[in-house]
Parts: sequence; structure tokens; C-alpha cells
Amino acid sequence: MALNEKQEAGLLELLAAFENGKRIADLEPAQGEPGAMRIEVMDASGETRSMELERAVAEAGNPIAGRWWDDSLGTPVAGGWFGSLEALRNLPATLGLGRYLVTDDRQMRKLDPTDSTRFEDGSPAALDGSMGQCMWCWSRPWYFTTWKEGTRTYMAITLKPLEGRKSYRIPVGGTSWLGAGVMDRTEQKLCSVISDDERYRGGSGTARPDTHPKKPAADTPQATMLGMAATAISTTNFGTYARKRGEGWEANWFVAQAAVEILLLVIMGNRNTQAPYCAERDADGLYQGGFGAGVTTIGSANWNDYNGYYPLVPTNVGLEMGDGTGLVPYEVPAAENTDNPEAPFITFQVPCFFGLMHAGYGHLWRWVRGLTISQTAGEKTEVYVAPSMAAAFNPNSVEGLLKVAECPQKEGYIKRKSWEGLCGMPTEVGGSSTTWFGDWLYTNAATQTGLRVRAAGGRAASGTYAGAFAVATHSAATDAYADCSSPLCFFVEDPEIAA
Repeated sequence: MALNEKQEAGLLELLAAFENGKRIADLEPAQGEPGAMRIEVMDASGETRSMELERAVAEAGNPIAGRWWDDSLGTPVAGGWFGSLEALRNLPATLGLGRYLVTDDRQMRKLDPTDSTRFEDGSPAALDGSMGQCMWCWSRPWYFTTWKEGTRTYMAITLKPLEGRKSYRIPVGGTSWLGAGVMDRTEQKLCSVISDDERYRGGSGTARPDTHPKKPAADTPQATMLGMAATAISTTNFGTYARKRGEGWEANWFVAQAAVEILLLVIMGNRNTQAPYCAERDADGLYQGGFGAGVTTIGSANWNDYNGYYPLVPTNVGLEMGDGTGLVPYEVPAAENTDNPEAPFITFQVPCFFGLMHAGYGHLWRWVRGLTISQTAGEKTEVYVAPSMAAAFNPNSVEGLLKVAECPQKEGYIKRKSWEGLCGMPTEVGGSSTTWFGDWLYTNAATQTGLRVRAAGGRAASGTYAGAFAVATHSAATDAYADCSSPLCFFVEDPEIAA
């Protein structure tokens, strides 16, 4: 095909550029600081773009598993991912997420990913505490970094801190895979075990009285409280009982609570944990969706009439899930005095997040330790966190604590959260059950002054108000309720928070 005059001229220009091109060795040394230099890269879209040299070098040796949200929109679904798609896809495996048995000296032994009754080597694993506590762990330390650019909020998990940004270190550790605490009534220690022994009787430590209008049958866990989580204990006492296990143990220390919330956000890419469950990955091979209603739909009156707001789901539910992700059907036994005793009282779809039962929400509120809320009625609500878990913690004072955020004084669906100091506390309400975080802030700050503690996640009667990011701040450290528990947690190193 013959070329026209314009095409010939263009071809000659290309040939001249090729012949006059220089090799890298022929180029003059670059001038200036690396932070001011840029290089040409091809990004995930296949387009050629520019990138800061310093950032490219840093991220190449520290892959980012990240998501971003557009804060000008109300959608809880992440707008996209950033960093390394491979790092984000492989994040659960990279961090070693899953079920372990952990001894009091914090030695971790991984359980079989598909069978929690045996170890990875196939040997039998006892879940009654004789071989360690049943914990959901991450087996390597990681860093969390979040920042805003324009209307976007970025959340990143890396194995090293990000240069030029404030990164929080999460040491190796974990939380009870049961999603709640169990009490050793003999030694008065907080546990994470699966056992029907009377030593670990749940609730308040006694069977439920035979007086409820819609009472469960006398031999069911919902009546005997055998094999159930411990409740009706204050957050202060939960902390005391956890620390009796030794150094590095606590009752849902705020860093462990934040770790669960952050991992849910980055891995699932959805701020609404009650979004419908989706077993399929998205087009990029990433997890998506939420876990549905979970254990939140019984209704307050029904629950009270059944067993007085005490635990409904035994600790062995979901044992067969291993390190899996999905929903586990559980039928709460029928009330004894109903016309149809064969029908379940209610059926829940219990969430499981890589082996973590309840996925951080529903069933029972989770007290949070190490975080104190100071509210002055009608003025302001301030959030403080403890800089060290290794030191004694006094929830009745803010002396020595770090102020990290201020919360709204009115209730509502959470619109924004602060992650300063890993507090995970709301800074704005005004969303809905299907927008922004989709979870509720309960507070009495508009009329009550004093120090308060956080409860997280919601309960079996919270409905759409529940979710992994739900917050209640109306209780003092001495309060104890039938529907509040606190999962055992541990860290191999002190999860320090710098000022």
C-alpha cells in the first residue's frame, strides 16, 4: 500500500527518533530528590501512567492490599481496590487467618483448615481448654493505614509501614473464634472453649428459671446454659478474668476489635456487614457482599419471653466450618409451651468469616476494653484509648489515655468513623441501614454526663441496627447485662498506640 506525503513524513520522524534514541547508560544523571521524580508505569487497567519513583520503590517491596470508598456517595460498597490485586486476593492466607489453639504462654498451633477437631498434622485437637484456647488468629504482624484524597477514603493493609503516612502496627494475636467469652467458673478465668461441662456454664452461671412465658425445654442449652457464652458480667470483671490467664491476655481489647473490623472492610470491600451474602467472588477474584441478617432477628419481646435475653446460639455451632467463610443454619429449639413443639422457635443463618463465628456482629453485644468515652451532656463526647495493654487499665479515669476522636451526641445510623488510635468510633451519623456503614450508634450523651464504655456489634434483637461496626456508648464500666459478653483476646507483643 502506497503512503501519502503526510504518512511518509510521520514515518521518517519515527525512524529519526529511533536512530537518535539513547540507551540508559548514555543518559545524564537525574537531578533533584527522589520524591520529586516520576516514572512511567502500566497500571492494572493496562493504561500507561506516571507514578512517583519513591512510592513505586516502596510499594514494590511492600505490596498494598487496599480498598477505597468514594465519600461523596452513600454506597457501602468499595469503589475499587488499589495497590496489588494479588496481595488483596491472598491477604487471608498471607496473614494466616483462621482457627488456632493457643496456650497460656501464647504458643499458637494451627488447626486443620477444614476440621477444627484436629491439628494441621492430623493429630486430634481437644477444644475443652486442655490443649489451649480456641482462638481466631493472624499469624504474622501487619500494618493498617488509612487516609483521604479528595472525596476518597483509602484503607490499606501491608506488612511494613507505608512511607510518609501514619501506619498502625497490629502484632500477632487473635480473638475467640466463638465471637463471645466463656467463663471457667472454677478458676474465675475468661476462656474460649467448647464444652458442655458445668464448669463452663454460660449466661450468669446458672440455668434459666422455669418461669418464661415461651420457655425452652428444660434440657436445651437455651435453658441449662451449658455450652453457652458467659454474659451478665461487667467489662471491668471480664478484663480481670482475662488477665488471670497471664501476660498478653485481655477481654476484647480495642485493638483486637479494630483488627476484626478492618479485616472485614478490606477483605469483603463492604461497610455493610448485613448486606446479602454472596458466595461468588467478583470479576477481580475478590470477596464481596456481607453476611445477611445473621443472629439479629428474634425481636426483643420474643427473646425476653423465651429465656430473658440470655444466649441463644451454642458455642459449638459452626464447628464444621473450619477456616471457611459462609452461613451456618441454626434452629433455636421450640418453646416448650407452644402448639407446635417440633417447629424451631427461630432459625438463624450464623455468619462465619474465615472461621470467626458471627463475623463480629449480632447474637450478643461485645464489651470493648481499653477505650473510654467521656461525655458531657449537650456539649461533647470524647474518645480515649490506652497506649499500652501491658499496663493496668482503669476504665474510671482518662488519666494517661490518648484522646483520639469525638463522637456525635445523637443516635443514628453511622455515616463516618475515625480510625485514629485504632478506636473505630463514629464521628458522624445520618446514614441508613443500607448506606454508609449501615450500623447504629446508641448513645445517651445528649442527656447524660460521665464515663462510658463501648459495646460492639449489636445483639439478637437489634435487627438492621446491628453490624460489625455498630457502637453503643450508654453503659458504665460496672454495668452487666444478660445480652453482653466479651471475647477473650491475646497479643504476642504489646499492641502499643503512640501519641
